[in-house]
Amino acid sequence: MSADSAAGDAPRSTVPAPDYALESVVVRRDRGPNRCTCYPEDASEEARLTTWLSVDAAVVRDLDSMR
Repeated sequence: MSADSAAGDAPRSTVPAPDYALESVVVRRDRGPNRCTCYPEDASEEARLTTWLSVDAAVVRDLDSMR
């Protein structure tokens, strides 16, 4: 049995790539951690604050470093 088919693992499906690329911005703050938000290029400022993912910038990693 391979590691990918261990008991209890659900089948993995592939997800098609989205039709858009995401932008990102790091907001540097005086108090608290800097924050990185990923969003589509055409997202409004309100949508960036309410719809898209923001995380502490310290946890963001370059994709190539994780491959």
